[in-house]
Amino acid sequence: MQRPYRSAAIAAIACLLSAAAFAAEPIGLVKSAEGGAAHREGKSTPLKAGDSVFKNDQITTGAQGALGLVLRDDTTLSLGPNSKLVLDDFVFDPATDKLGMSLNMAKGTFSVLTGQIAKLSPEKMNIRTPVATIGIRGT
Repeated sequence: MQRPYRSAAIAAIACLLSAAAFAAEPIGLVKSAEGGAAHREGKSTPLKAGDSVFKNDQITTGAQGALGLVLRDDTTLSLGPNSKLVLDDFVFDPATDKLGMSLNMAKGTFSVLTGQIAKLSPEKMNIRTPVATIGIRGT
């Protein structure tokens, strides 16, 4: 009788591990960092060059801070001092035509050099700011 329970337990653990691995896939890297942090799962972690960033991360910079990020589709983001960026959504699988990016620049200053998502499917890239939503319509 223990065998069916063991199989069910192993299957449940495998599902949890595969879901955790999928959720933890990085969407980009920090290229340069001075006074920045990532806030995820209730924790704040200082960022340094080479660190990964993930979907749903809240990226912040301090009063003297600056960050440079490169996402998997080659989008480049630069954040200035006292900034907050939320990486709401990111999907980049051009082989299956699954593309999309949604960023929320909650405060501060930033610049963006769009990557492959904006080139392949401009309507699937959105950037929200406190005063406007920017939709990329051609690059």
